[in-house]
Parts: sequence; structure tokens; C-alpha cells
Amino acid sequence: MRLFASSAVTLVALLAAAFAAALAGAAEPVSAVRSVRVVADVAANGNTATALDLVFVYDTAAVAVLPNNGPAWFAQRAALRSALGAQIEVVSLQVPPATVIEQVPLPKSARRARVVLCFVNFTGPAGQAVGDLTAYRYRHAEIRLLESNVRYGPAVQ
Repeated sequence: MRLFASSAVTLVALLAAAFAAALAGAAEPVSAVRSVRVVADVAANGNTATALDLVFVYDTAAVAVLPNNGPAWFAQRAALRSALGAQIEVVSLQVPPATVIEQVPLPKSARRARVVLCFVNFTGPAGQAVGDLTAYRYRHAEIRLLESNVRYGPAVQ
């Protein structure tokens, strides 16, 4: 009888822990990003087209696997997309200099993203760091591709 009682207590404790973990996951904040605008200056990226990927991350555990710079992302992109599956969605752009993309088409499930990252394949090291659009808390974000770096800010509405 005593063994049954301790098993029942253990089962209740396990269920409570699982329920708390589920609640904690549900309480994770989602990204505020609702639209993204891209502006490439005339001399952007040394006057060359720029590969840019927006990565919508739906499981925050996936962030730890993602690289911290554009060249590493682009070198591993296929493998990361395959390994992470539905944990991420990627919007890929090729942006020539002197171009404005007023509204980047976002995935239908973008509002569920926990994190939105921007990887840019810039020729110079100053523009290669990953941009975390979530950290800025902009609903309408702007990515500005400059001659040697990238600037993130709120989009003018």
C-alpha cells in the first residue's frame, strides 16, 4: 500500500512538472515584427547584390544551433534548414544596390515566431553579424544595407 502511495505522489509530481513546463513554453513571448522593409543604398555591399535571409524561429531552443554571422549561415543554410525543419522558416532575398523592398513577404505563421533573425552575406566583416529583429521590438522593422555595414531600425510608416 505504501509503495502505491509513493508511486501516486511521484506520478502527480511528474504531471505537475510537465504541466508547468507546458505553461512556461506557452508563455514565451512572440516577436513583435509584423512587417519588414529593406533599403539598399546605391553603394550597398561594395556596390554588389546582397543575399539576405530572414529566419523566423518558432522554437527558442533552435537559436542556440544557429550561427552568429552571415557567412556561416549561408555556408550551413541547407543543413540547418534540414536539421531544424519546422522550428524555423526562411525568407531569402537577393537585393541589388539602389533597391527598396517596401514590404518583404513574410511567412503565414510569422506572428508565432519567438525570434526573427537577419543574416546578410556582406563582403566586409562589418556587415556580417547576425541581426536580431526581435531584440529591437519593432513592429515594422527596416533593414538598411549600406556600403560596408547593415543598420536596423524602425520602418517609417
